[in-house]
Amino acid sequence: ARFRDINEQLYTRDSAHAVALFGAQPELFHAYHEGFRLQAAGWPLRPVDAILGWLRGKPAAWVVADVGCGDAEIAARAPQKVLSFDLVASQPHVTACDAAALPVRDSSVHAAVYCLALMGSNYVQFLREARRILRPRGHLRIAEVKSRFGDTEEWLAMMRDALGFQLVDRDDSNSHFVLFGFRKGEIKGEGAAPAAPPAVPLKPCLYKRR
Repeated sequence: ARFRDINEQLYTRDSAHAVALFGAQPELFHAYHEGFRLQAAGWPLRPVDAILGWLRGKPAAWVVADVGCGDAEIAARAPQKVLSFDLVASQPHVTACDAAALPVRDSSVHAAVYCLALMGSNYVQFLREARRILRPRGHLRIAEVKSRFGDTEEWLAMMRDALGFQLVDRDDSNSHFVLFGFRKGEIKGEGAAPAAPPAVPLKPCLYKRR
């Protein structure tokens, strides 16, 4: 029940609420991740393994931002230098922060990965931050639970037209999650006063009460 309640708050409130929640009670962060590990134990493939497989085929000289890193497994296993971010610093090399305001220089990373990390109601702000920190033509990898997507084409249109991410590849073969690969491209009219992109909601990933 504790995992379910924390999970519902993470998916239905904005990231500022999550920062305040875990800042006041960091033990809830660990309770959430332990609960998630139990929920995902039966998945045929873990999304983190799919992302690691992709990274192993990329240059070791890259700098990668892992946003919503959890226990920072990607940093431990990827060949690249990985900057790990989450709401709580679960490891010494993890930076605690709000995904809507990453402490990273503009255009400084080769790839940004979000592994089941688009959780806040303001998730579009996370993606704007990804665009800000990525180098030109940088890579964005997203793994998300399949059931969160209603009209996937509408979401992809927002990614392309409002956020400037060009779809490179997509893998729907897993029963539980979908993988997207994007490249940072241009936005029509970029450089003018920035407008808030139209947010296409993702459904919250909620668990039934028993």
